[in-house]
Amino acid sequence: MDARVEPGDYAETILGVADEVDADLIVVGSRGLGGLRGLLVGSVSQKVVQHSDCSVLVVR
Repeated sequence: MDARVEPGDYAETILGVADEVDADLIVVGSRGLGGLRGLLVGSVSQKVVQHSDCSVLVVR
């Protein structure tokens, strides 16, 4: 297992690294903001799910 520290927007960085390593699956956690707050604030997991070219597993 390799660990990486990357600068930048979380969702964009996750998607970029997944594309770079040709990932089959991205696993991300969810804080569970839900409803209106989640819509207004947005979430990393939501952005990753919407823009990923591979499967995404969101763990809550």
